Amino acid sequence: MKATDIKHLHPKVAAGAADAPTQPANSAPNPDDDRIHLIGEVHTRVLDTIAGFEKVVEKAEPEFKPVAETFLYMHRKHESELTAYLQKCGYAPENDGSFFGTVNKAVVEMRSWFEDVSENIMDRIIQGEKHVLEAYENAQSVGQTVEANAMLAKHMAELNAMMQKNAHV
Repeated sequence: MKATDIKHLHPKVAAGAADAPTQPANSAPNPDDDRIHLIGEVHTRVLDTIAGFEKVVEKAEPEFKPVAETFLYMHRKHESELTAYLQKCGYAPENDGSFFGTVNKAVVEMRSWFEDVSENIMDRIIQGEKHVLEAYENAQSVGQTVEANAMLAKHMAELNAMMQKNAHV
């Protein structure tokens, strides 16, 4: 594995990679890099969640489909807003999420072989949403810009409201 391959796994490990940005030895790290990186992590988790919900919508029983579609719509809206913010900051967000998006789809597919995809999976959905919420909280905890903080807070409030509304579906 080349150093340039490692940077995708952990950019700080590959600081010596040929295409990795270098920083003068006497300069302080840019706190904006960490802030943007954490928003990028939120974006990746949202993409992974979208992948899972696309499969849930596909496999959902008719009475549960509107719930799954509502979650999917919300996450797509959040992904769009996160992408716009990251691009505005000069960051090129991922388009495909991570390996966990594939895992999310596979889990839903396999479960659909043995059980209905209906309100009986709501507890698992809530657990997945908490994983996304954790990324939002991590991003917010580093002292984001006013604009980023407002976006993160809005998304978190919408996600929490969605979980509360559907916790007892």
